[in-house]
Amino acid sequence: MSKPSIECQYFEHVPEHSVAACRECRYAVWPDQIEGHLQKQHKVSYKEAEAVGQQVRSWAGLVQYPSELEVPTGAPKPVRQLPVYTDGMLCQFDSSCCYYVARSKEAIRKHWRKDHQGWSAGKKRGRPSRTRQKSVQAHMDKGYRLVHCQRLFSSRHGSQYFEVQAPSQDGEGPEIVPVDGAAAWARVGEQMAKAWADIEKRAQTTIQEGERDEVNPWLERTQWLPYLVGMERPDLLACIEEPVAEPDARQEQQAEPVEAAIWAAMDGLARFSQASIIDRIGVFIRLEAIRTEMHQTRFQPLQPYMDKNAIVKHTRPWQQMLMFFARTQKEHGWKSPKYRFTRRQREAWEVLIEQAKRSIEGDEEDEAEDMDEEREELDEEMMDDIDEAIEVAEEEPGQGEGPEPKKLSKIQKACLEFCIALLNHRITRREYDSPLVCALAVLGVKEDGWKGPEQYPPILSAVIKIARFMVVQKGLEMSGPEEDSGDETDDDLDDSAYESGPSQRRRPKGCLQLVQKMMDRFMVRGSHSPMQWMLDLRTYGLKIHYNTTTRGHVEWTNGDELLYKELHFSMAQFRGMVHGLASESRRLLTEELMFSSKAAPVPAVPWESIRDNPTDERPGWNFLKDHRTNMPVNGERWLFERVGESASIRSRFMKPGTQSGVDRQAIERYMDRVVEFREKLAVLMHITGGQPARGPELLSDGMVVFVTRYHKGYKVSGDVKIIHRYLPREVGELVVWYMWLVLPFQQRLEALVWEKEAVSSHMWPADPSGRKWTTDRLREALKRESRIAMGQEWTFAGYREMAIGISRRFLRGSTAFQADEGEENKEWAEEQAGDSIADEQAGHTSHVAGLVYARGIMEQSGAVADRRQQFRASSTDWHRFLGFQAGLDDQRRSSKRKRAPFESEADEARVDRWQRLRKMDARAQLKRMMGEEAKFRGVQEAAIKAITAGESKSLLFMLPAWAEQGGTTVVVVPLIALRGDMAQRCKKLGISCVEWQSRRPPDAAAVVLVTPESAVGEEFATFLNRLRATRQLDRIIIDECHIVLNRQYTFRKQMQQLGKLVAVETQMVMLTATLPPSEEDELFRRMHFERGQVRMFRAPTARSNIAYRVVRVEKERKRQEVEATVLAMVQQKVRKYKSGKIVVYGNSVPKVKGLAEKLKCHAYHHHAVGKASMLEEFMGGKQRVIVATSALGMGVDVPDIRCIVHMDWPFSVLDYAQESGRAGRDGERSEAIMMVQDGEQRAADDKQGEAEQRRGGDM
Repeated sequence: MSKPSIECQYFEHVPEHSVAACRECRYAVWPDQIEGHLQKQHKVSYKEAEAVGQQVRSWAGLVQYPSELEVPTGAPKPVRQLPVYTDGMLCQFDSSCCYYVARSKEAIRKHWRKDHQGWSAGKKRGRPSRTRQKSVQAHMDKGYRLVHCQRLFSSRHGSQYFEVQAPSQDGEGPEIVPVDGAAAWARVGEQMAKAWADIEKRAQTTIQEGERDEVNPWLERTQWLPYLVGMERPDLLACIEEPVAEPDARQEQQAEPVEAAIWAAMDGLARFSQASIIDRIGVFIRLEAIRTEMHQTRFQPLQPYMDKNAIVKHTRPWQQMLMFFARTQKEHGWKSPKYRFTRRQREAWEVLIEQAKRSIEGDEEDEAEDMDEEREELDEEMMDDIDEAIEVAEEEPGQGEGPEPKKLSKIQKACLEFCIALLNHRITRREYDSPLVCALAVLGVKEDGWKGPEQYPPILSAVIKIARFMVVQKGLEMSGPEEDSGDETDDDLDDSAYESGPSQRRRPKGCLQLVQKMMDRFMVRGSHSPMQWMLDLRTYGLKIHYNTTTRGHVEWTNGDELLYKELHFSMAQFRGMVHGLASESRRLLTEELMFSSKAAPVPAVPWESIRDNPTDERPGWNFLKDHRTNMPVNGERWLFERVGESASIRSRFMKPGTQSGVDRQAIERYMDRVVEFREKLAVLMHITGGQPARGPELLSDGMVVFVTRYHKGYKVSGDVKIIHRYLPREVGELVVWYMWLVLPFQQRLEALVWEKEAVSSHMWPADPSGRKWTTDRLREALKRESRIAMGQEWTFAGYREMAIGISRRFLRGSTAFQADEGEENKEWAEEQAGDSIADEQAGHTSHVAGLVYARGIMEQSGAVADRRQQFRASSTDWHRFLGFQAGLDDQRRSSKRKRAPFESEADEARVDRWQRLRKMDARAQLKRMMGEEAKFRGVQEAAIKAITAGESKSLLFMLPAWAEQGGTTVVVVPLIALRGDMAQRCKKLGISCVEWQSRRPPDAAAVVLVTPESAVGEEFATFLNRLRATRQLDRIIIDECHIVLNRQYTFRKQMQQLGKLVAVETQMVMLTATLPPSEEDELFRRMHFERGQVRMFRAPTARSNIAYRVVRVEKERKRQEVEATVLAMVQQKVRKYKSGKIVVYGNSVPKVKGLAEKLKCHAYHHHAVGKASMLEEFMGGKQRVIVATSALGMGVDVPDIRCIVHMDWPFSVLDYAQESGRAGRDGERSEAIMMVQDGEQRAADDKQGEAEQRRGGDM
């Protein structure tokens, strides 16, 4: 974009009136007054003002004198350069010839008195009457008309206003000046905001010169700012975007076929060059190509990218630089950076453009001779020695055997020549004399700034590596496709006496010599080339990066809640995710891969008899092949026989009539489950092994450990880091089971169905479908598992940083994760100071001692015992933090182990919670939780209140959980309906309440609801132990604890085993409203309580607001007649209680269903489908009547039940107390009616109902 001329910066030509208007002041200035106006109004120097005046006066047709000016009449269109006023008053006394316009009433009156002699406001002296005032005002109103107006000059001749048309509403016309003062000031505010927005936009989009005192070593070193100052960032970013070859209506980007051809050619060139590195050269050339100094010995050769597709990403900087050249070499309407090609670069670029155009046109019949001549000329400019090698290679091709290698296309050759020309540039004055350095500067631009030492060095690394690929490819091109395989190095072996002619041609140089020559000329330090600039800048950037603190992302709140970027979770949620993943992986492995059941369990892992030999590095070796390992079953056959023993399982796999005899689709589904398990296992190992990674497996003291022998710097340094990551036994067990029992069966299925010829010895080989295990795949697996468990997506890099932050916050300093696994841990060294002194006495360091002296027979190659012990300590501390049982057991066995910070903090947090609860004002907290009208009811008010049935015993756990968060209260609830009711009430109060699910352990929940069956299970016991280890378990509450006294040993026998929970050693609270004193001793015995350790709270069970009534029915009456009586009674109560609810209890499911059908209401029993929705509708008032068995007897809290009807005898007085206690829970008067029928028929009905109750279990 061209900068406007100096006069146009201040003035604008108004051709319709032949005047010059000031852009800022927005009025015309006479030509002879321009210098004075600029000096006075705009503080411009006289010299500049004089130059502007001369230029303006040179404009053609300007009015020079006032006599030449004609003021417009007849309401023309407004002048765009002048402001428009809306308060103009056009004189109407003589509208045919008077065009006077004023902007005030005083001015229009003055005009009337002067130019219209007959006008006067009043002829009499004194104050006019009201009538006269109104008459004069009406006369004045008729004397002018409001119009839009403008004026040309601000004073003297030409300053009179004239009428103009109203500006258009499209915003393109002149600006209307507000008349009102407030509106005018608002307009000033708008102009200020617009001006500031323009400044901010320019600051964001235009590269501006920084302050001289601003310290930025990176920009000082790169010198990007002086080179790119004044450039627009959007333009620079747009010029390096990927082009499109064909126009697309869905894209705003224009088609650029030539640029697209060059982009594709660079991609193909990079791929071809990498293939040459892999297939066509040896280690000597690769060692030459990796050099960075003139005389340097390298031991790690140039390596291709690990993933062949990765070259697409790393070629992009070269493609972007080519786009910069392509778009700046052609005509463009934006300001671009200045650079200049050398003659050789210009010629190479023109050839590239020509070949790009030919490739678009499909003309590949280019004459080879012309191309060869052009290439020879370019090479001649580059180096004379290499030029001679080209000539000989062309005239005397080699006679080697073998298939001719593929060749570069013509556009790819042209691209190679141009890139080499860019690299082959000796800088003699300024680095920005090199076009390549100029293009690299553009790559450092971001939308909102610059790419700093964290982002730019990787770009330089990609450019450097691809450049090395191209140099090798250039050497191959010049040496010819079939050069001699070797050359004699002793020149004395040549016998000059037998020369055939006077001008014997010298032996051509091979690829190695050519690459060596090019490397020395422009690819190493000391060559003063763009490559040296890149190498030095990359080193400087890395120095800044590793000596400058990065921006922090980890923050802690509420003690153990981690904030990382957009992620937020507590440590309890983190543990819940890990254990949920472990539980689901175990279920997937045991149930769906090994088909285990209670009748056919999976063989236990014999940890004590498993041995491994870490020194055996043969492919496929694992602990199962060690002769000392003694497994209880043959893993090679176990799963095959398990499938064969079960007809139902066997039928899933078999398909008679096929060649293999198996159903391929069923096998594929089984393999899908294997793949799913392996993905979960990979994520689980990544999280639980200790510090997350950026080998083979072995066993050590009953733990599975996986050892990695690769790290991100291996391709550069050639050094490996041997890192041990120990797994908790719960996870290691999955690994052993999979390798021992599942993997043999899986491998044989793959060999049978997919006809594999070889079996991989890797833990994670490619899937049968061919999909490989890549970093992207593991990244997606981690995202999926974290999204399922926590609703947040984690990345590998993010989790690595979070894990380091967690370990520094909660683990011992000696076992906290390091930012780099290779860092020395100073605190560990202090703890092992004694061993270090002993090694020094022996005349060597601890590191040398581990590498050389007294190494164990089973020590793995490259591993050092001291480092391995440090890795194990770090992993086991991590296991304890995550709450794995094996780690907790190891903690108890180790009496000398130092406590980790998380253990001390958890102890302090638990003590603080208990102290605050003891000091808590229970009444005040109750009012805060439930409202000012809430109050305790009952006979006791202490730290724990005894509240009678019908008075909400759930407050006993809800109030502490609401008042003091951070701990966990476990509530054992026997009834489905009761669990749902409690969860709903907790949710309303904002208490985190979760029903127990083994697949998703609720570590972060304040209240956990669990059934008696789950409460005594192994998985829940592990959960409780984890809560104990993390000091989260505050109390266990058993609601309706009289269920422990259940004497029906065939019905829910786990209720009698709840005494096992005493082993958890935490506070236990037993709640019931129906425990007779005579049953106390039996309850204590089953719960393993000592009476002296129990504090009892009792309150009267009488319900004064319930009217109890017994209705006797003659024994002669039949069942149908009794039901009719009940039906009539319920209908009468429905009419009596307009809004209350009624519950009818029966002892048998058929009787309950029959009566419910007649009443057109729900029948609630243990077999009913949708019990939760039934209860929800009843509680919400959609159904006012419900007929139920005793399944609705305990714990359901519906406040407005007005009538309880028993149409059968209750099974016991305790049952009747529970069921009748559902009425009147809001304190209002209610009824409890029992139908009593004597005789044998009644006894038979009771016996039948009780039998059904025992068989079905209404709970």
